[in-house]
Amino acid sequence: MTQSTVTPRLLTKSQAAAYCGLSISTFGGVCPVRAVALGDSVRMHRYDVRDLDAWIDSFKSGQPAGKSALRSALDRLSSPTELDDRHVKVLRFMRDHPECETAAEIPGAGETTLAMLAGKSMVRELAKDAKGKRRFTLTKDGKAEMRKIEAWELEGRR
Repeated sequence: MTQSTVTPRLLTKSQAAAYCGLSISTFGGVCPVRAVALGDSVRMHRYDVRDLDAWIDSFKSGQPAGKSALRSALDRLSSPTELDDRHVKVLRFMRDHPECETAAEIPGAGETTLAMLAGKSMVRELAKDAKGKRRFTLTKDGKAEMRKIEAWELEGRR
């Protein structure tokens, strides 16, 4: 009996980064390809090899005169925000899941992270819940920051 090897079409973030020959952090900073959500959990996000191939192929053709593929990638790294990726993910989650208000309910958010975001006026503290846990909500500034980040992300995909 012979075993056949199946090459997966959908890759995890670390597999996609390796496929592109990049570190995970660089991949997250320069790759405009959006993960396919196969479920609610971030663990269920996968990158389509065909989309990655199309992105890589775009470096070989169609670059505007005077702007190299490397310059385009570096431009995408110049984030419009002082927040790091983890903080942006926390804000995005809070925007998408306003019912989640405590550090325990927000992936990647600890008390320190939420207090830091509150110090930057991105979130504000609400009254404690019935169990005495601190609750937070996204502010107008936090929502505006997310709009700015998403506009920058869309611009980088053009």
